[in-house]
Amino acid sequence: MTLASSLRKNKGHWSMNTLRRLAQAYALTPWRKQISTGMLILVALLTIILAASLYLDVTARTLALGRAIIMMENEITEVEMLNAHLRTQLGILTSSAMMEKRAIEMGFRRIEQDEKAYLIVPGYVPLDQTLIASSTKKVQSVSYTLPPIYRQSLIDWLRTKLDEWGKLERGSSP
Repeated sequence: MTLASSLRKNKGHWSMNTLRRLAQAYALTPWRKQISTGMLILVALLTIILAASLYLDVTARTLALGRAIIMMENEITEVEMLNAHLRTQLGILTSSAMMEKRAIEMGFRRIEQDEKAYLIVPGYVPLDQTLIASSTKKVQSVSYTLPPIYRQSLIDWLRTKLDEWGKLERGSSP
């Protein structure tokens, strides 16, 4: 007798026997239990694999960015060292000894005291050194006083506020 025939016999009413058969028909068989357990393990394993792959991806990106930062810092250090080297070379080339050596190589020579020559340039007005020295203005002392409200301490301010409050209280009572 099948489940459907027993329901037809009882005219749609559920009997205890029918319910037992229904529960027995839908009871988990061993292979169904194994499949559900296997699926649960598979879902857990996939979740762990997904989390591990995300972790590895983030770690790989972090390492790549860290390596790029280190390479840029090394490049900055190299450029700073090159810049310092070039400054040193510029200092050496513009030193007075090197400039004198290069001038002698180019055919220049030192002038003697009696060989000094002055060139008069039409329209040039030289600065009067005495005017510059005497034109300095006398320093005027400026005295600035703060308004009384800014010279008042916190304790003085509190005292005046409490006095004002006390006067108001005394004045309002009969």
